Amino acid sequence: MAVDREACAMYKEALDKVLPPEYSLPIYTSAQHDSEKYPLVYRHQVSPDAEKKARKLFPKPDTLPKIFIVTDKLLTGFDASILYCMYLDKPMRDHVLLQAIARVNRPYEWGEESRKPCGLVVDFIGIFEKLEKALAFDSDVVSGVIEDLDLLLDKFKEMMNGPAEEYIVMGRELLDDRGIEKAIDVFTDQDKRETFYRIYKQIETLYEILSPSPELRDFIDNFGSLSILYRIIRNAFRKRSVLYSDVARKTGQLVREMSKSYGLDMTPPVITLDHNTLKAIKDSSMSDNSKVINLVNSIRKIVSEEEDSSPYLKPIGDRAEAILEAFDTRQITAEDSLRRIELMIREIVEARRQQSEMGLNATTFSLYWVLKEEGVTESESTAMTIKGIFDRFPNYAENAAELRQLKADLYKMLLPLVGKDRMVPLADAMLRVVRR
Repeated sequence: MAVDREACAMYKEALDKVLPPEYSLPIYTSAQHDSEKYPLVYRHQVSPDAEKKARKLFPKPDTLPKIFIVTDKLLTGFDASILYCMYLDKPMRDHVLLQAIARVNRPYEWGEESRKPCGLVVDFIGIFEKLEKALAFDSDVVSGVIEDLDLLLDKFKEMMNGPAEEYIVMGRELLDDRGIEKAIDVFTDQDKRETFYRIYKQIETLYEILSPSPELRDFIDNFGSLSILYRIIRNAFRKRSVLYSDVARKTGQLVREMSKSYGLDMTPPVITLDHNTLKAIKDSSMSDNSKVINLVNSIRKIVSEEEDSSPYLKPIGDRAEAILEAFDTRQITAEDSLRRIELMIREIVEARRQQSEMGLNATTFSLYWVLKEEGVTESESTAMTIKGIFDRFPNYAENAAELRQLKADLYKMLLPLVGKDRMVPLADAMLRVVRR
């Protein structure tokens, strides 16, 4: 934000010395005699079409230009939530100043790892030193809109040395599976977990605003440990494990560096599910809480990796999620959860054995398994017949008419086998495992 059009042109020439020319664009109003009276201003003027194109490109994260140089234009009628920083080199007051600040102060997220919690205003002329004079508003109007970075740094230090301390200690112990199991065990309490998430997100937002301030140097290791703990707990208790998408960009970079340095795996431990698993579970010194979390995550992993070759795993995965939800909300105990999960593991092991022995293709075996679980006699031959019904409607996933006819034929087939009340749920279960 330059003081006038000539200053905009001068900033453009200065920026072009250190950045590629396409990175910045001055936008200001032209005047009739600029070519004669203001050659520097005239040299950097852009056409209305070029300005219009730039305004469309600017809000996109991967396009140029990255910098607009303005004096009056774009203060109104131009919204770009991605705008992060405003360099203020022009006296401004009241509504105009507050409006300019609002341009950069909008939260914004893009991609999986990029999040802008607020904006940054770099004050070159000292407006913020006497803010009460620059803004003719009550202090409560301005409060929360403008914060001094020094105050935010004090808040960051206060939280790191206060509410975050117990979590930092826990984060330092994440050097092996035992440390991770201990942390997971603590956070099986949903209230404790939500409290930790809330505290962490407040600290992370402050870090993203302040980084790369030298004042953060003494807190980097502790904040890194805290962030790794957050990432591990989030992965343990969410349906889909993702390494970095739930942390902000600068934090994600720090977490990568520290986890690589310490050789940490931030995904929850995965247990191989086979005929030896149940004995290993009973013999394990792991707490029941950790067993529930790790076994459900192991089932998730199997379903994710094998659902194409073994579609019958999908409903098993759904039941595992339901068990975890009931456990997490304290509707069932860890012991009850483990009993139910053990039954699912036996089911997975038995299904794999039968699939190998019967030699049926993935779709036919999945239909057989659904029928068998419903207690339908002659499940194998019935599954083959139903597979033929599905084959007659290859486009049912995209064609509503085919889907209606497919369901009608399934109901006709299933009605004498399971009765009217079970017919529709059983057909839905089949569509679930065969869904194209």
